[in-house]
Amino acid sequence: MAGYTPARILGGLRRRRKDLARKLMYRPGKRKLQEAVLFEAFEGKVIGDSPLDIFLELQRKRGDLTYYWSYRRSTLKNGAKIPLGAIGLRHGSRKWLKALATSKYLVNNTAFPWYFKKSAGQVYLQTWHGTPLKRLVRDIAPGQLSGQYLATMQREAQAWDYLVSPSDYASKVFESAFGYRGQMIEAGYPRNDRVVRASAETRARVRKQFGVTPATILVLYAPTWRDYSINSLGDFKPTNYLDQNTQLPRGFQMMYRGHTMTHAAHTKTSAGGAIDVTSYPDISELFLAADVLITDYSSVMFDFANTKKPIIFLTPDIEKYESQRGFYFDLRNDAPGPICSNTAEVIEALEDLDGLQQIYQSNYKAWQEKFVGLDDGGAAIRVVAKVFAAGRA
Repeated sequence: MAGYTPARILGGLRRRRKDLARKLMYRPGKRKLQEAVLFEAFEGKVIGDSPLDIFLELQRKRGDLTYYWSYRRSTLKNGAKIPLGAIGLRHGSRKWLKALATSKYLVNNTAFPWYFKKSAGQVYLQTWHGTPLKRLVRDIAPGQLSGQYLATMQREAQAWDYLVSPSDYASKVFESAFGYRGQMIEAGYPRNDRVVRASAETRARVRKQFGVTPATILVLYAPTWRDYSINSLGDFKPTNYLDQNTQLPRGFQMMYRGHTMTHAAHTKTSAGGAIDVTSYPDISELFLAADVLITDYSSVMFDFANTKKPIIFLTPDIEKYESQRGFYFDLRNDAPGPICSNTAEVIEALEDLDGLQQIYQSNYKAWQEKFVGLDDGGAAIRVVAKVFAAGRA
């Protein structure tokens, strides 16, 4: 299986031992359900993504509910805060396990631990965490995923009562990848509500926070993780294919955003003068602050299209990545920006952003229509109305 080193396997065994202890404390279906909602994003590593937008909308509509937010110690250490009006529960703690078993509503953007079993009467809203370019779960070639992960995702999909989809394209992929046959809420992505409702004040505030002048062209580099890039401890390595010795064009500034899957191996960096924004709580605010995006196979390529700003793809390993993980469509043909194989090509693209906009105008428009056409700032409203209308599911 790709990326399974002895260190990673050992780490997995240690986590499994902790999970077994938690399973003994976890008692689904043994207690009366409470009028509460447990929110979680990326296994508690993030307080954000679509669950946050749903929380904010639901809080305005349902004052009768108790709200819990799952977090990890590292989450708060990195500057994230429990939202006002919510009770923070540390992921894996006794109180978290109790809330997982007894909250009437569960809202998540990934999977709960393998021992999760939905209690009778619980309503599980799954938002997922991105429009897929990369093949998912059942659509990935055999041998690329662990049997435990496949079993977990099969159990997860069967537990979902609702699955949020940002587009018709994503709905079809989710049905195939998860074998999902439940209620699909094709409403756009709640997390993109903040991007669509962009404000000049937010852009100015974030840029000022990082010391970026109004005249500076701010570049956000946000790559995804690689199954085949593992360090000696078994953690996924942060991705950075930019040559840090290369100077950006005059008047440009770089921000680097690591992926949540590489947080364990991430070290703060200012290489090449880049501003490390890996721990910044809200990536949508970084979209607003930036003037251009550099990415690879990350789903930010879709969300960022709501800004109408240039997108550059740095993909020197595209053949390897595509052969191992697989894509749902031809990125080289459909991309709304240039596919670059090295830093020199990225610099060349940055030096002619106006030209890029013209060259890729047709692709960009088609990209928006296919992938983010439903993002109008009201996705969270639609999801809440569907799941929590009239005080019940």
